[in-house]
Amino acid sequence: MDPDGRPGVPVTRAEASRRRRSSARLGWLAVVATIVGLTLANVVAYRAAEGGGTPTPGTYVAPSEIEASPPSTSTSTAPTRTARSRAVDPATGDRRTASAATGATIAVTPGNVTVTARGGRVLVDTGVVPTYLAAGGELAPPAGTAGWYAERGWPRPGEPGASILVGHVDQGGRPDVFWNLPQATAGDRVSVRDASGRSVDFRVVRSQAMAKTQVPKDTTIWDWKNPRPLLRLITCDPTTPINAGHYEGNWVVWAEPV
Repeated sequence: MDPDGRPGVPVTRAEASRRRRSSARLGWLAVVATIVGLTLANVVAYRAAEGGGTPTPGTYVAPSEIEASPPSTSTSTAPTRTARSRAVDPATGDRRTASAATGATIAVTPGNVTVTARGGRVLVDTGVVPTYLAAGGELAPPAGTAGWYAERGWPRPGEPGASILVGHVDQGGRPDVFWNLPQATAGDRVSVRDASGRSVDFRVVRSQAMAKTQVPKDTTIWDWKNPRPLLRLITCDPTTPINAGHYEGNWVVWAEPV
């Protein structure tokens, strides 16, 4: 998925619609275009700016120094829809709620996410807005904020199944909200808060680069049926080659409840 709304994996409108209707494959086929790349114009700007003080990939940038977009001014290329208050099994229509047996006591509608390294350094601190599949089948969160995959059938953080948060690693030659995400390592803490301040906490168990062609097929990422509340964070891997104006790789973080 790219900042201009173009998918990393091309898919027609009809095919995207068919995949959304296929409950048996909703776990990963509904999200056919993985996550967050750069348009060719942004790649050129990024490369041109590298020699002028722009941090290189892997260099830490404090979240407070990353330009944020207030939710009230953020826009998305996706259709306007209303997120469900509870995840719904698309095959049966049954509502699924978190319980003590799953290890979560509450579920939240994401308004903010932080990722804090074990040493206390904050890697990510950004707002979160609902994000839906656009007409072409891609996820396209706005720049300056993260997106929560809020399509019908996908859980909120704290509910059973894998919640998905996506964000840009850079934009227009500048670090964006998930710039530091590839620095996350096992044991780091992820906290997702709602507008009232309630939070659900997770622990990073895996953090690695993946080819964009692999991410949509990895059922450990799109694990919406899991009885435990899980969290996945996805961005681009800016250390990978650029092909046709897009990074070839993603970076994925797997997290489990604390």
